[in-house]
Amino acid sequence: MIAEIRSYRGVPCARCGERILVSARVVSLQEEIENGEANAPYTFVARCHVCEYESVYEIRCVQSFDGEPPRRRRRVARARAA
Repeated sequence: MIAEIRSYRGVPCARCGERILVSARVVSLQEEIENGEANAPYTFVARCHVCEYESVYEIRCVQSFDGEPPRRRRRVARARAA
């Protein structure tokens, strides 16, 4: 049996260092920049699903990570003040 190696594209969170999965659109932007597209944006916004920190990242910071992408943590419903 051949083990299948999985990988995904993402960026490390600027605050906690956890890996943030990026969308296929961000990956395609990286390819556009590598191919010399003049109008491709060089930054994008991503939110960490562990610490909830949102930041602006450069396309060049996107890396390939081995393994499964991190799963989103379920938000605990906050109690409303009565």
